[in-house]
Amino acid sequence: MRKISFLLGLVLLTFVIGMGSCATPKKDSQAKPQPAPSLTHPISMVWQHKDDPSVDLSSLPKVPGLTVVSPCWYRVTGEYGKVEGAAVPGYTERAHKKGYQVWPLVTNSFDPDLTHKFLQDPHAQRFIIDQLLKEAETHGFDGINIDFENIYEKDRDALTSFMAYLRRQSQKKGLILSMDVTAPSRNPNWSRCYDRKALTKSVDYLVLMTYDQFSQLSKVPGPTASFNWDEKKVQETLAQGVPPEKLLFGLPLYMRLWEAPEGTKEYRARTLGMWQAQQLIHDKKNLPTFRKTWLPEEKMTRVSYTEGGRDYVFWQEDALSLYYKSRLAIQYQLAGTAAWRYGFETPDVWHLLEISQKNGAHASQQ
Repeated sequence: MRKISFLLGLVLLTFVIGMGSCATPKKDSQAKPQPAPSLTHPISMVWQHKDDPSVDLSSLPKVPGLTVVSPCWYRVTGEYGKVEGAAVPGYTERAHKKGYQVWPLVTNSFDPDLTHKFLQDPHAQRFIIDQLLKEAETHGFDGINIDFENIYEKDRDALTSFMAYLRRQSQKKGLILSMDVTAPSRNPNWSRCYDRKALTKSVDYLVLMTYDQFSQLSKVPGPTASFNWDEKKVQETLAQGVPPEKLLFGLPLYMRLWEAPEGTKEYRARTLGMWQAQQLIHDKKNLPTFRKTWLPEEKMTRVSYTEGGRDYVFWQEDALSLYYKSRLAIQYQLAGTAAWRYGFETPDVWHLLEISQKNGAHASQQ
């Protein structure tokens, strides 16, 4: 009898414990954000350069027409493949609610020696990829944007092999893989290091950085990206065998103010945002030396003036100049556009780019 009572008690205790576990299910600490919005074409992407409330695209109001955000979070810092950087908690979930996909940017620290070392080390490459895939899984990223620049030309094939390896591994996780490449030129470290045609086999999209026509290191002043130069670089890139449907066209949301002692050509440049350029035009327009000229081939405005014994000049990027450039993406049936970087622009830019994007979608359906 005692034995029967003991058995009944054991059964009852097991039942109560079981009910308790059903009533309070264990929480999933690795719960993923809501499903990503579908990727529409043409793509409109922008880079977010820092984690600051003023540029946090996941928390700010929805940007018209924007479909992809690329926060600049990660960089390879060690020759053995150490990746530094961190995602902002909850960013992906908030971005998804606004209709954005999230493709964080990863750099090589723009260090050619560091890059050479990890491109020659299979273990380092595996370590890099494992870290990136873990971050993607933890934070629910939709893709990865690789921004490897300043690479020795001798590492061209090794870079292509690395991207092929990354492609095989990232594809298993369903991630979109994109890579930023400079416009074609003769520069070995900044252009000839990319086998653009081969790279397209390992990525969903190549992002063509069609800006820095005249970089900050230039000895002569000039535009960041004139329309005619941009078109030429798109044509050269396509001629290298890059499929247009895999190419994103880079847009600059900035320009450079060039300054030199009056009467000399010793120019130095600093970066200028669009709103800063508008303010300069407003402040300097009454100077007797002020000149503002529309350039029909470049499809942008050249602004110059002399003040305090110094000459100043800049080629203005604004909503109109970007609208013309964005039309190249439609004309050449590209996958879309990518803009560097959020926070430089004036609000009217996004409305005009949205119009251009809709026209591009309509053109692709015809």
